[in-house]
Amino acid sequence: MNKSKLPMPIRVRKKMDKQVKKDIQSASMEASSVPALDDNSIGTLLSRLPSNKKKKEVAVLKSFEKTFNLKKKKPATKQSKRTNTGLIDTQSPPHSPHTEGLRWRTVGKKQTQAKNKIFNKTSLKKR
Repeated sequence: MNKSKLPMPIRVRKKMDKQVKKDIQSASMEASSVPALDDNSIGTLLSRLPSNKKKKEVAVLKSFEKTFNLKKKKPATKQSKRTNTGLIDTQSPPHSPHTEGLRWRTVGKKQTQAKNKIFNKTSLKKR
């Protein structure tokens, strides 16, 4: 039998594919191993700009870092504005009286008005 016409075993084909990938990666690593400038720090890149533009760029960069760090610190879980998480003493006054939106305030007002009406009716009946 002619060996060239036999199908290649899967194991051999996988080894060949791996070797081809390694060769491609090593070739790309050799091509990218051109010595790059080590002077690519933020300060050296900004030093090429005029001073007023540099100040603006530094300010933008600092503000970006600040907002990015704040977002990283923010917990991933949502915290409800309308419930006590247990971390705050229930007897303490609220930090801000209007943390909820207008809709929730109007709903709260209507609920208290309805409770007051019911309370008045029941208290009149008991007399």
